[in-house]
Amino acid sequence: MVTVLRLCGVLAFLALGLAVAWSAVFAVARVTTHPGVFLLAGLAAYTAVLALGGWLLTRNLAERPRRRARVVGAAVAMSLVLAPALWEAATPPPEPDFGPPPAGLRYWELPDGTRLAAVRVAGRPQPAGDPVVFLHGGPGVAHLDHDLRVLGQLADTGRDVWLYDQIGAGRSSRLADPTGYSLDRSVSDLEEVRRRIGTERITLIGHSYGATIAATYLARHPTRVSGFVAVSPGRLVPEVGDVSGTGMIERLTPRQRLAVLGTALQPRAMLTWSLVKADPRAAHAFSGDREMDARFATLYRHSAPGLVCEGNRPPSAPDRPGFYANQVPLQITRPAPDIRPALAQVTVPTLLLKGACDYLPWSIVADYRRSIPDSRLVYFARSGHQIFTEQESEFLDVVRAFLADAPLPTPARPDLEPPASFEGPR
Repeated sequence: MVTVLRLCGVLAFLALGLAVAWSAVFAVARVTTHPGVFLLAGLAAYTAVLALGGWLLTRNLAERPRRRARVVGAAVAMSLVLAPALWEAATPPPEPDFGPPPAGLRYWELPDGTRLAAVRVAGRPQPAGDPVVFLHGGPGVAHLDHDLRVLGQLADTGRDVWLYDQIGAGRSSRLADPTGYSLDRSVSDLEEVRRRIGTERITLIGHSYGATIAATYLARHPTRVSGFVAVSPGRLVPEVGDVSGTGMIERLTPRQRLAVLGTALQPRAMLTWSLVKADPRAAHAFSGDREMDARFATLYRHSAPGLVCEGNRPPSAPDRPGFYANQVPLQITRPAPDIRPALAQVTVPTLLLKGACDYLPWSIVADYRRSIPDSRLVYFARSGHQIFTEQESEFLDVVRAFLADAPLPTPARPDLEPPASFEGPR
C-alpha cells in the first residue's frame, strides 16, 4: 500500500513539475524573447518542484535506499525533459523547398523593404475591364501554383488576373518581427498591390480568410472595388477565441486525426505553438520560419482531407505556407473593428459561394449576405471548402457570368437558411 501511494506521489509531482515549468516558460517569455532565458526558467522550475517532491517522498526511507531512490528519480525526471529534446534535435523537420517558379513570377518591393511574389495572367484576347485580384486563405496558406491553374482561366473574360503570396507566406518575405502579421497589414498590402498594378479599381476574389481581407478592404476602400467574390468565406469580423477553424479536424477519420495530433503534439512544435500566445517574438526566436513553415506544411497535408467532400481529392500541401503569418493574426486579444456599418453603405456587386461540406459554419456566409446589400449566394452541392477545385467547371461558369454581369448559370439561393444537404455546422 505504501509503495502504491509513493508511486502516485511520484506521478503527481512529475505532473506538477511539468505544469509549473510550462507556466514559468510562458511567464518569462512575456518578459524576454531570449530562448535561453525562458527555457532555463522552465528547467529551474521543473527541477525545484521535483527536488521538493523527491525530498518529501523519500525522507522516511533509510539512508541507502533514500540515496538510491533520489538518484534514480532524478535520472527519470530529467530524461522526461531531455530525451524528447534530444530526439527532436536529431530529427529536425525537412527543410521546405520550392518547385520551379510559375511563368511570369515577379516581385514587388514594399516601402518597408519586404517583397511580395506575384503572377499576372494577361486578359485574352486583349486586356479589358478591371483586373481580377485573387486573395488566398489561411491566413498564410499561399499555394500560387495550385491556385493559378484554376483562377488563371478567368483571363479568358478579357480581364487581367493577378495572384500573389501574402506577406509571410509562399515566396513572399517573412517579417523579422512576427507581431507585424495582422489583418490591417494584409489590407494595407492589398492597397499597395492595387497601386502596383496601376489601376483605379479591382475585382476581388477572396478564398476563406482571403475573403475576410477582401471584405475589410471593401469597407475601407469601397470606390476601389468594382466586384467581390467570396469563396467559402472566413468570418466577416474576426472574433477573439474563434475556434471555427478547427471544424476541418472534425471531418477527418480517426486515423487522420491521429496523424494531425502526432504532428501538433511534438514537444518542440507544441511549445512553439503555445509561445505564440505568450509572445510571438519569443516563439520566433525559439523556432524560426523555415522550421515552423515545414511543420505547418506537414500539418496541412494531414488535415487537408477535412477541406473537401468525402470522395473528392484534397489539395496538395503548399510548398511553404507561413506558420507565423497564420498563427499571429488568429491570436487576436481584442475584437476587430466592426465593418458591417460601412458595408451596409456599399453598392458593389458581390457573389458569395458556399459548399455543402464546408467546415466553416453557415452563419458566416449568412453574415456576409445580410451585411452587403448587393450580394447573392450560390450553393455548391458537391463541394467543401475548396469549391474552385472540387467543382472547377461550375465555379468558373458562375464567376465568368458574374464578371460579365450575365445571368448566373446556377440560381442564387432565395433565403439565408442552410439547405437540408448542408453538412457543416450551422
